Amino acid sequence: MDSALGWTHSSFDDSLARAVDAQRRSVLGTGAAVRLVGATLFLILTTTLWLTGGEDWSPYPLLLVPYVGVATVLFVVRNRPEASWLGIVQSPVDVALVYGLQHLALPISPFPAGVAGFSLGLFALVVTLSGLALRPTVVYGTAALSSVAQAALMREAGVGWGAVVIAVVTLMMVAAVKHYGTGRVRVLAVALTRAEVDSALEARRFQEVEEARRIIARMLDEEHEKNDELRALQHDKELLTQFLVHDLRSPLSALTMTLAWMEQELPQGHLHESARTGLAVTARLDRMITDMMDVPRLEQGRLEPRKVPLDMGRLLEDVRRSLENVARARKLTLDVVAPRTLALHGDPELLVRVVENLATNALRYAPTGGRVRLEGGTDAQGAWLAVRNDGPPIPGELRARLFDKYVQGDQERDNRRGYGLGLYFSRLAAEAHGGTLSVEDTPDWPTSFVLRLPTA
Repeated sequence: MDSALGWTHSSFDDSLARAVDAQRRSVLGTGAAVRLVGATLFLILTTTLWLTGGEDWSPYPLLLVPYVGVATVLFVVRNRPEASWLGIVQSPVDVALVYGLQHLALPISPFPAGVAGFSLGLFALVVTLSGLALRPTVVYGTAALSSVAQAALMREAGVGWGAVVIAVVTLMMVAAVKHYGTGRVRVLAVALTRAEVDSALEARRFQEVEEARRIIARMLDEEHEKNDELRALQHDKELLTQFLVHDLRSPLSALTMTLAWMEQELPQGHLHESARTGLAVTARLDRMITDMMDVPRLEQGRLEPRKVPLDMGRLLEDVRRSLENVARARKLTLDVVAPRTLALHGDPELLVRVVENLATNALRYAPTGGRVRLEGGTDAQGAWLAVRNDGPPIPGELRARLFDKYVQGDQERDNRRGYGLGLYFSRLAAEAHGGTLSVEDTPDWPTSFVLRLPTA
């Protein structure tokens, strides 16, 4: 706003200066024309009177000839920058010319007082012409010089002091009237310039608003095109995901059926246990595929948890059994600490997948021979489920965005494993239950993921 006001003030001052300068050039040109025409007419008349026997007119042509030359030069350069200061100089020249002419005419004129009185009209004309410079100082300066010259001529002609005072007052009144006229011209120039500036500002505002409207319209069109492209890409992605899920589930279903048949047909022993482990792995793969399908639904709020009462200890024990062989292969201790009688209210399928995601993540980061614990309990805030491990703690700068989409830890990026969807899905599922999922500091456990659920 300040810059706009500054621009307006500066533009107004510049426009005003240009307008006044244009008016000054115009009136100076008019003054030059008046001086040239007037001096030429005076030259012709005085020369004619002198040649026809008027000896008292003889001094006039001698001074008017060079003055006509000066007036001609001023008229020629009236539109050039030099005209401004030439117009200022011209007023003292006019005063000097009138004084010189009348001073020479006084001794040879039979009526010296008449010559002195005639000088008053000439000096009044000179003061009037000085007003064309549009400068009050020039007007009053010319009036002062004219007053001195007029007083000198009148005293030389023997005129009394009373008449001299009246002549001086008359010249100053002429100057005051010209000053008033000059002021009115300046006021008019200011008004015209202000109107011009206001019009220019209004035009500029309209142009800026129109330009902003075009920019906004273009940006909206671009955003609409991008949104259309994103919707098309989202649709293609969902179709691709559905095709991939369909293609993955077909062989996975066949493998699951085979392992289930082997579990039923094989006697108890190593092979039977391997078949059970394979079934647990295929079940986990099926849940991972389901996670891929459920993330968009959770993001859009289209997946509502089917909340039913369930046993916390049994839920954690089921997850432990599904991951028992993975923990054994890495020589990890995987245990459960939770009261079996503690009931939860939630979607068993979603909660199992959440805890399994957290436990799989914990097994990946726990050191060989380390510990992973699945724990549950209640506090003043409600029920909670925790997955803890003694692996390296999560860096503070990573905690704030750990549950964002496609965010991975350093180890996952280095090994090129996972896509950063497991924790993101787990957070969405927790929030769909009205709960939270976070990393909390727990004694003796460098890393603890805690799922908190509201009471039923």
